[in-house]
Amino acid sequence: MINLFNYLLISNIFTGSFILPTGLFDFYINYIFMAFFLLFYIFHYRTININRTFAYVLILFIISSFLNTLYLSNPISSLVKPTIGFIFYGIVYYLLVRINNYNVEKLFRVYLQLAFVVALIGIFQEISFFIGFEYGYDFRYFIPRIVNPQIQSGMLRVTSIMQEPTHFGTAMIPAFFISVLNILERRSDFISKKASFLIIISTLLTFSLVVYVGIVAAFILIMLNYRNVRLIVACAVILVATMFISYRYLPIVKMKVSETVAVISGKKPLNSVNLSTFAFCSNGFIAYKSFMRNPLFGSGLGSHPTSYDRYIAQIINPAEIWCTLNRDDASGLFFRLISETGLLGTFLFLYFIIKFYVSRKKDNHLWAISNSIVCLFILSLLRQGNYFYGGLIFFVFMYYFVNKNMSLKVGHDH
Repeated sequence: MINLFNYLLISNIFTGSFILPTGLFDFYINYIFMAFFLLFYIFHYRTININRTFAYVLILFIISSFLNTLYLSNPISSLVKPTIGFIFYGIVYYLLVRINNYNVEKLFRVYLQLAFVVALIGIFQEISFFIGFEYGYDFRYFIPRIVNPQIQSGMLRVTSIMQEPTHFGTAMIPAFFISVLNILERRSDFISKKASFLIIISTLLTFSLVVYVGIVAAFILIMLNYRNVRLIVACAVILVATMFISYRYLPIVKMKVSETVAVISGKKPLNSVNLSTFAFCSNGFIAYKSFMRNPLFGSGLGSHPTSYDRYIAQIINPAEIWCTLNRDDASGLFFRLISETGLLGTFLFLYFIIKFYVSRKKDNHLWAISNSIVCLFILSLLRQGNYFYGGLIFFVFMYYFVNKNMSLKVGHDH
């Protein structure tokens, strides 16, 4: 039964597009899996637990957010949703690790197995596009929130079962890191070489600028952890080639880089750029305004949409606002943290990454799990600002207990 829940709950990383209509709010299918898991745990163990460190940090932000909500006259309802979400997700994913005796390697292998299946679906998408099988690449008939098929240089931008290419690539980036290690070291650690090749190919087929940043981060982390000259040179060559080819031969990447630089430098108006650049730059400005109003604590959990509505008219004529893309998640975790939690939240998250980082010097292969999750954190900071989408809370606990497993026996109650 535990193994079944492992697969169901970890599959949440990839099932964010599966939403049941309620008319009141988005009911993700993973809520069902999580609720059944909680009932199973309570019935079997007659108790419920939450990680103390996670609880202390959450209480701190709930209190500061409540005070900021009152001070800034933000709607109190904006605080309710993230508070419930953090409690629910925090309990479920901590208990998932706990019920597996803190064996993060076992859980990570489950993630990789699921990532391989999702990558296969992505490869099937691309093949279906080439042979003209529409139902094989356009999944809108059973995934309502998936984007329209996007073409880049005559190829389909792969989404697999996820909402858009960037979401797919972000969820795949830890698996990509492991796959690259397998190829470079000619080994089959965690997954086979064949699976590694398919995961790498499917991730590259996203043609996503943000995902390619994650790929660059992966190679940099590998170079920092190895003293092998051959491996460092190989990574450096691949890294430079990836950056050059992406910018030179992928119009969508070149466009996003050029237009983002143009907006930031004041050479191009915000209402004349692509959706991604509009979302990134507009939410960056909103986050800055929210941060400057309360630099230490931000405007409170869940407050970014309110800040967006409050400040957006300062950078663009409301009549010219043709989208409010990523208004709810600030377009990235970094913007959302500085907007909603200020210096305190941003510092604590960055401190968490540094504090619990595991380098290759300390362990033979737990370090690979740690570094693969760092790649996901980087992409989340840049593009994915939803606290609960894509298994972010799961990966937070995985990252924490990878470090703890270095010094504490598996099975000890942390």
